[in-house]
Amino acid sequence: MDEFGSGVLVLHKPRGMTSQQAVTRVRRMLDYAKAGHSGILDPEVTGVLPILFGSATRLAEYIMDAQKAYEAVVHFGSATDTQDATGQVVATGDPSGLDRAVVDAALATFVGEIEQMPPQYSALKIAGVRAYELARKGQVAPLVARTVQVLSCSLIDFTHVEGLVQARFSITCKKGTYVRTICHDLGALVGVPAHMAQLVRTRSGPFTLADAHSIDEVAEKGRLLVLTPEHAVTSLPAFTVTPEQAQRVFHGARLQVRGVAPLPVAQDVRLHGPSGQLLAIYTVLHAVPGEGLTLAAKKVLALQEVTV
Repeated sequence: MDEFGSGVLVLHKPRGMTSQQAVTRVRRMLDYAKAGHSGILDPEVTGVLPILFGSATRLAEYIMDAQKAYEAVVHFGSATDTQDATGQVVATGDPSGLDRAVVDAALATFVGEIEQMPPQYSALKIAGVRAYELARKGQVAPLVARTVQVLSCSLIDFTHVEGLVQARFSITCKKGTYVRTICHDLGALVGVPAHMAQLVRTRSGPFTLADAHSIDEVAEKGRLLVLTPEHAVTSLPAFTVTPEQAQRVFHGARLQVRGVAPLPVAQDVRLHGPSGQLLAIYTVLHAVPGEGLTLAAKKVLALQEVTV
């Protein structure tokens, strides 16, 4: 946490709580005026939920746009209208003939850019109305398939236990991927209706379960668990500015950075003051070999630098 009270806390969101409920609870526990999350988790989904405070909320897009990783459990034998365990069963089938090799091979086909039809019970807006609101009224939202990217999808284990056939798999994907739809489509691919029984987000951007804290830990340790804002943007190239340049940064002025390797135009970078504090996110306007970079302000996080 910086001296101005901005920062990021990585929560291990519990089951039965919406992402917004989690943010509100933590914000009140830690007495912040402003807080936001960086990617919705359904109430029954647990795992990594970065919560941003103060000016660090301006960095949410970098976590939302970053890769996410999950562990999912899929049950074979029934499909539901929500594609997870909270919905009504809409189809059943006999899973007894499934084996590990078939499921493993099917999961591999989801890797890459795939066309995915979002679930009817989703937060996507149709003419300003959430799709799930229409679904609860018995209406079918006019959703269209969209391209999503799955970076990896692999089987962890496959079990038959007292008639229950299930698989646990790991998946790494980019923004917009519905893992419960992967589970539903997996069932269709192997010829047995299926739904997602459990989901844990194991990574969100730079943060993993190892970084996450329970609600009880937050209550016990409070703001000691809040990280400084730059932890949310560790993937961005970093530059340290001089005190004179810092004054220009506070006013959102363009900067010339010399003696550095060229970066692609439109590449975002983070600027730190002499004390190490994250001051702003800038973007590359021009890059000339041998001359350096011209940077333009994108997000200014500090109005002055904190000296230590």
